[in-house]
Amino acid sequence: MVLELSHAFEGDSAMARGFLRRLPSGSYYTYVLLRPDGVPFYVGKGRGSRVLQHELEAMRQSNLKRTNPHKCNTIRSIVSSGQQVLYRIDRVYADAEQLLCLEREAALIRQFRRRCDGGTLTNLASGLGNMFGADPESAARHAATLSGIPKDDPERAALNLYLKSFGAVGSVPIKPLNRYRARLVPAMPSSKNLQNPSMRNALTIIAVAAAEGVLIEPGANLHRSFTLSPDVDDWPLPFPPPEEVSAVVENGAASDILKLGLVRLTPALHPEHEAFQLTEMGYGAVIGLIGRSRLIELGLA
Repeated sequence: MVLELSHAFEGDSAMARGFLRRLPSGSYYTYVLLRPDGVPFYVGKGRGSRVLQHELEAMRQSNLKRTNPHKCNTIRSIVSSGQQVLYRIDRVYADAEQLLCLEREAALIRQFRRRCDGGTLTNLASGLGNMFGADPESAARHAATLSGIPKDDPERAALNLYLKSFGAVGSVPIKPLNRYRARLVPAMPSSKNLQNPSMRNALTIIAVAAAEGVLIEPGANLHRSFTLSPDVDDWPLPFPPPEEVSAVVENGAASDILKLGLVRLTPALHPEHEAFQLTEMGYGAVIGLIGRSRLIELGLA
């Protein structure tokens, strides 16, 4: 039965742990992760201690293979500032009410909205996650709403969803490592008449920095390739997500940021081992295009 309250609980992690222990066995719940000032930054659903696992994930030693780097970097930024993530248990559901729980999660995401939609959430998907376990008709309807996300290519879908959480671009500058033409950056100088940095250039840098947990600052080292593991709970498509995706900055995007002077190249024998060092100009371009406050929200400044 749903608790008819504005929300069932709100407090820090220790208080949340005590609240969760008192829930009936098998209960599901919707939850919201909050910044210290009470602003929501992630909505989810779960059972047991799921709501508390995001902070454990974010504070792992490895910065790689994060399910949602945007979310994890936000948590790391809060904790490193000496503050605490706040936890809200929104509503509690019986085991037989899983569909209601999913629908409530989607409603909360619509209410608070993702960053890419003008809101405050770091969620990659718009709710009704785990749709690959839903009935085919519902899954197909939901997948049809995801503009720009391929419905038959799990790896590209994972990378496009990841990039979309930072901002929209017409041409995605990252692609699966196993699907790009392997060429060293010096072997493919940009033929474009580039004058000013674009949002695509800034998002190329942001995508790598967020995946690796690297702060945006002059001299920051950014690897051309990185690995992501899609979050099953945040997966909106009617087929299972890949366990992990090895990604790379595609050739044209890499060439463009180098030609514009946004980065210096750290050469390597193989393209996927190349790296970039963010220049003062690149730092200024990212600040100008993304905004310092947004970088702070992303845990990148």
